[in-house]
Amino acid sequence: MLSRAIRIPTASLRGARSFSASTRTAKVYENVDAATFNARVLQPSGAEADVPVLVDFFATWCQPCKLLSPALKKVATQKDLVGKQVDLVTIDVDQHQDIAQQFKVSFPIPPDGVKTKRIADIVVACRSRLCLPSSQ
Repeated sequence: MLSRAIRIPTASLRGARSFSASTRTAKVYENVDAATFNARVLQPSGAEADVPVLVDFFATWCQPCKLLSPALKKVATQKDLVGKQVDLVTIDVDQHQDIAQQFKVSFPIPPDGVKTKRIADIVVACRSRLCLPSSQ
């Protein structure tokens, strides 16, 4: 049996363009000012308008905030946790009281402690779900 190799002409690779695509990485905007908050959260434009934003209002003295902030950063930077890309914007409520007041940010601490326990349960659930170390 005889076989014959046929050479098929191919286009020259000279001048060919390479193509690469990468997924967009999450952006973490830490302790933003009012202008950045407005541009990224309230009135985003361009490609950023299609990316959801997770907003973390925190205080440096707030213990639950210290537990939640790393969890929120993990959610924002690990796409598989929420199924899509999200950006994170953090705001220190003591430095930016005007923004905190605009969105009625508060930390309820009733005298009977019932709601405080619920908030603590949420923090523990988030910590265990995201495999974060305890603060003990």
